[in-house]
Amino acid sequence: MDTHAGSKLDEMVDFEAKWYRLGGGPSDEIHDRFGMSDRTFFTELNDLMSDGAKFGEIAPEELAVMRAVIRRRLWLAR
Repeated sequence: MDTHAGSKLDEMVDFEAKWYRLGGGPSDEIHDRFGMSDRTFFTELNDLMSDGAKFGEIAPEELAVMRAVIRRRLWLAR
């Protein structure tokens, strides 16, 4: 993965860490900030976060709640 892509993914994780307690963040902010739909954003984030070992700085319980929010947003975006 190139540095730019890594930075974007880091930004996506940071965004979700900020917003997951409130349902994952506003759709318009996701679009404005990342240039993608909710479905694309949460699909990429779900794929990225499927390997919890990459996120040692996030407590396992917090990671589980974040992933639950991601799955819910994917379900809503069907």
